[in-house]
Amino acid sequence: MDGDIAPLPQIIELAERYNAITFVDECHATGVFGDHGVGTEEYFGMRGKIDVINSTLGKALGGGTGGYTTANNEVIEVLRNKGRPYLFSNSICPSVAGASIEVFNMLEESTDLLDSLRANTKSFRT
Repeated sequence: MDGDIAPLPQIIELAERYNAITFVDECHATGVFGDHGVGTEEYFGMRGKIDVINSTLGKALGGGTGGYTTANNEVIEVLRNKGRPYLFSNSICPSVAGASIEVFNMLEESTDLLDSLRANTKSFRT
């Protein structure tokens, strides 16, 4: 939230050295960081290096509700079977899921929205 960017390459290096799992909360990076708004790992050119990514479908994506976690099948199964927020909450509505998928497709297909965001950010900071 303060504009700090985690030193992801160094964190991944340490995790690999000590056989640790990496977890990144991308709620303020999804839709903003990286060439296509994928987040911090794309920003550093390290896609696929993070074990668990947690983010929101709100903020930059505009969904306003819900979120997601990506990880390998084993981690996702544990979350599905043991995670209290998963067990005691409702799924997001289909229209938000569909709109969120479309936003990810839009970001992958074109950088126009990110280019506009970056130009506006530069203008406001100047």
